[in-house]
Amino acid sequence: MRDSPRQVNARLARSLRNHGVLHTLRAARRHLSIFVSRQLDRHFDASFGTDTRGVVENAALSDVTSPNLARGIRYEPTRALPFRRALRAVGVPSGGAFVDLGCGKGRALMLAVLCGFEHVTGVDYSEALCTVAERNLDQFRERTRRTFTWDIRAMDAAEYAFSDGDTVVYLFNPFDAVVLSAVLSRLRQSLERHPRTVWIVYHNPVWRPTLDNDGAFEHVGTHSSGGCVFAVYRSR
Repeated sequence: MRDSPRQVNARLARSLRNHGVLHTLRAARRHLSIFVSRQLDRHFDASFGTDTRGVVENAALSDVTSPNLARGIRYEPTRALPFRRALRAVGVPSGGAFVDLGCGKGRALMLAVLCGFEHVTGVDYSEALCTVAERNLDQFRERTRRTFTWDIRAMDAAEYAFSDGDTVVYLFNPFDAVVLSAVLSRLRQSLERHPRTVWIVYHNPVWRPTLDNDGAFEHVGTHSSGGCVFAVYRSR
């Protein structure tokens, strides 16, 4: 339920009285950013004829047989404006291949294409969600007429073998530190086999200490937008 104008004015007056003008202006700007990004997301699926909205909890994924099911978090669509701002602010290049581990319905893969990536890979241990992602990407390509290639893998992210062309790895807090450690181990193996610069974009970085303590990746920046936080790392 939305607040009435009277409630908004009362909250504004209370903030000015308790915290001052500068704090109130910053808070207002933050709330406006969240409001705008959420409004844009309401139109994402309508614009592209896709189905990416909604949260899918692990308990609803009856098709998953992976032993890491309990270590997964849930599917939640990435918000478009914060995602694009984060990649631009930190300078993540779009010249290579984009990999979304825990891709769900594929929203982030489509956003990556809009940011200039020509090949995207989605990995999810739910075959049902992968089927939705494939359908969404087909519809997205037809609606946008963009030229890109994609690959959807119905598998556990801990078992994904990175290809030599994978340069950006995206994580929307899809799993816990145990699976994240396994992912980083496989990524290090890929870098040893084919040295290159790989970026990790970690949205809602709950298990960030796992990356900070890894040693193979350096933190290059954290970007906050629309209530979303992205911690960005780069291979050393």
